[in-house]
Amino acid sequence: MTELASINVWGWFVLAAVLIGLEVFLPGAFMIWLGLAAAAVGVISLFLPLSWPLALLLFAALGVVFAWIGRHFARRADASDKEQPFLNRRADALVGQSFTLAEPIVNGEGRIRVGDTVWQIRGADAGAGARIRVVRVEGGWLAVEEVVRQT
Repeated sequence: MTELASINVWGWFVLAAVLIGLEVFLPGAFMIWLGLAAAAVGVISLFLPLSWPLALLLFAALGVVFAWIGRHFARRADASDKEQPFLNRRADALVGQSFTLAEPIVNGEGRIRVGDTVWQIRGADAGAGARIRVVRVEGGWLAVEEVVRQT
C-alpha cells in the first residue's frame, strides 16, 4: 500500500507509457484507454495536488470514461466499414462477376486480368474468349465456372 501512496506525478506518466506500450503487444484497444487515463491523472496532478486515494478514484473514473468514448468511436468506425464491405477483401468483391478469358484455362488453372490485377483462377478447362463467372474465393485463387450461353 505504501508503493501505491508514493505514486507521484511522473509515476502516472510512466504508468501511462507502460499501458500504452502494452497495447502494442496486447492489441484489443483497451490498454490505450487506461494509459490515457493515467496520463490525464498525471496532467491533473501537475496542477492540483491529489491524495493517492483521490488519484486512484480519478484514474478509475477516467478509465471508464475513456473506454466508453473509445467504444463509441469504434462503433462509428465499424459503421463506416459497412459502407465499403470489400475494402480489404478485394477477391470477395469479384464473386458473382463474369469475365471473358484472354488466356485459356489449361489443366484446371489459368489467369484473368481484372483492372490492373492478375488473378489466378481454377476451373474447368476453357478456351480463350470463353465467358467465366467467379463462384468463390479459395485462398489466393478464384474458383470459376464457364457461363453457358443460352440461345
